[in-house]
Amino acid sequence: MENKIALRPSYWASVSGGKDSLYMLKLILSNPTKYPLDGVVHFELEIDYPFITDVIDYMETECKKHGIKFLRIKPRVKWIDLYNKYGFPTRKVRWCNSKYKLDSLKQLDEILLSNNQYAIHYIGYCADEKKRFEKRKDGTITEIYPLADFDIYELSILEWAKTVPIFNDYYKYNDRCGCMFCPLASRKNLAYLAKFYPSHFETLIKLMAETEKKREIELGRPFAVMQSNPKYNAEYIRNNVLTKYLPKLEEQIKSEV
Repeated sequence: MENKIALRPSYWASVSGGKDSLYMLKLILSNPTKYPLDGVVHFELEIDYPFITDVIDYMETECKKHGIKFLRIKPRVKWIDLYNKYGFPTRKVRWCNSKYKLDSLKQLDEILLSNNQYAIHYIGYCADEKKRFEKRKDGTITEIYPLADFDIYELSILEWAKTVPIFNDYYKYNDRCGCMFCPLASRKNLAYLAKFYPSHFETLIKLMAETEKKREIELGRPFAVMQSNPKYNAEYIRNNVLTKYLPKLEEQIKSEV
């Protein structure tokens, strides 16, 4: 932090477009005295769910009403180009975070540094996610957690999100929202993808299968992207999702009508 002594803090809300970040932004905008805000930033990823675009557009509109700067930053390298270089990300090798998403954060830091500023981020962690809080030995603060400040738990936000149309029913069937092509995706996540965005689901399977085939040749043994057991490869996951998890999801949807 020595190099930040001469820099001025700049307060930014980091929003993914998921339930926690939207709830947090509403909380911040309704408490301007408690939470000074210089801007809101969204790291715009090629692999976000399509409904995230609608959420971010709504956030930007709300920020404009409050006279708050809204910044969208894209990684300087495309996801597909990194895929072509490294293959599909795995649970152990998540270049999608280190080499892709975090480049947007670097860009924000560069922008602020050029103005002799450094970022203090508002992060949408809930009161029951304290293990995710930043811990700095020198006692400096670069992250603030408004949801935790108000003792708001993730389950409360989940129940709220189920009623918000802009999320395209995602939280009626899933607890958390990552990227469409996340190697940590659950079968329920994939069933939602197959139901509402089938072309994206098939692209996911295709890209996973390409990487598995290439790795199998390189390693001389079967390989699976999403799990250590090579049995659970892309084709297995596709069949499992389409024959087991998708019918369960469709049955759940039908029961709610």
